[in-house]
Amino acid sequence: MLVASGLKKRFGQTLAASDISVTLRTGAVHAIVGENGAGKSTTLRMLGGAISPDGGTMTLNGEPYAPGSTFDATHRGVALVHQEITINRSLSVAENIFIGDLRFHAGRLGVMKRKRMAVAAQGFLDIIGAKISVNAKIDRLNLGELKCIEIARAISSNPNTILLDESTAYLDHREVDAVLRVMLELKAKGMTIGFVSHHLDEVLAVADDLTILKDGQFVGSYQAASIEANEIHRLMVGRDVMQGIYPPSSSPAVSTAPPVLQVKNAAVGRELNEISFEVRRGEILGIAGLKGAGAEALFAGIVGDESLRHGELQLDGKEYHPSNPQEAWRLGIAHLPGDRGNEGLIVSFSVLDNLVMARPPAVGPFFSLARARAISKQLIKLIGIRTVSEASPCQSLSGGNMQKVVLGKCLAVDPHLLLLNNPTRGVDVGAREEIYRILRKKASEGLAILLSSEDMPELIGMADRLLVLRRGVVVHEFASLKSVEEHSIVQHMI
Repeated sequence: MLVASGLKKRFGQTLAASDISVTLRTGAVHAIVGENGAGKSTTLRMLGGAISPDGGTMTLNGEPYAPGSTFDATHRGVALVHQEITINRSLSVAENIFIGDLRFHAGRLGVMKRKRMAVAAQGFLDIIGAKISVNAKIDRLNLGELKCIEIARAISSNPNTILLDESTAYLDHREVDAVLRVMLELKAKGMTIGFVSHHLDEVLAVADDLTILKDGQFVGSYQAASIEANEIHRLMVGRDVMQGIYPPSSSPAVSTAPPVLQVKNAAVGRELNEISFEVRRGEILGIAGLKGAGAEALFAGIVGDESLRHGELQLDGKEYHPSNPQEAWRLGIAHLPGDRGNEGLIVSFSVLDNLVMARPPAVGPFFSLARARAISKQLIKLIGIRTVSEASPCQSLSGGNMQKVVLGKCLAVDPHLLLLNNPTRGVDVGAREEIYRILRKKASEGLAILLSSEDMPELIGMADRLLVLRRGVVVHEFASLKSVEEHSIVQHMI
């Protein structure tokens, strides 16, 4: 049993956690829920030794517990899986899984017993149902596969307590199901599990207990079976957001609006084989598909990260051959990537720097700090970014607020076309409502939006039309999402 009482943590001027208490029972699954910035990740990181609390106490199985590092916590049997990807891309899959214990797989004179290590690593991947070969090249794996490797790493230390911080955010629905099954199997073996998720269907599917946080404060702990989703949302957000989270869709006139982007017989990389479609002014065009179905390759081709093998792109009726992402941004194509930490932000830079990075405001040849401040303050207010000031480093923000900064960077360039790769990944339900409202408003003003998401309700609620990709081609188009249910989409994906 892991018990924390009165935990406090401050980052500069930001009070991230104040008087938080939580009890993780042995052999139970305990969810920690709340809005972005509520203190969930901070709490989990204190429990897992990633940061030290400024106040409060912790005990583990009745003994004092104050880990000075994640290594100390792991030595005590507490393993933490971080929210952001922590894979070393210069190492192999097996080396990433055993990165803290490589010495145990070395023979005499320090020579690595790689075959033995590979067999052991594959075993841990198989335990969580990850369809990943230990021989796979790290740079060819997607974000969901990298997250599965991190979970396998945590299990490899044979912990009695495992802490999962938004670990399902990067997974598709099949991988999520596999991880939830693993959580239940580990619970059955007597393991203590704490996890953070913004998806209450996941929470209510596996959690025995849950703790609700708000603005860094403890709201209450409950047995999961005794509280309904509507009440959880109300306690998290302060209002009922279960109804009306998705704004009304665009008017029928969108179907006759001029196309902003036309894709003709495009093939990109190994994933996208042959695809044709167009997205019009004011339209939100959804793209559904399992990871590797072609959506990320499509976005890479549109923004100039990869060249088309063949086919054609037209932007506003003119042939378009982007040589690099900078050219795409200059031409009014903004891109919110799936990996905000490595691709969307420079986390050590300030909120202001990140917001104006794609198009720095200038007076003549000189950068204008005054204009940058005005733009950043406007975007912070518009999107609801929770930060002490625009000068705060992005690494001081919660994951969801980092996501809002990436969206703000996209909107700062006043784009004609916005590419969104899982835009609400790691974002709480209240913030989702704000983001959806902003996207719908921008669409009503004529912005064309391509929305790729692994969140089926998000696609159904936000898309005007929906393309389903499988193995690099469009296998189905939903001309309207009215009365469409999730299973109707999924059956075309698999």
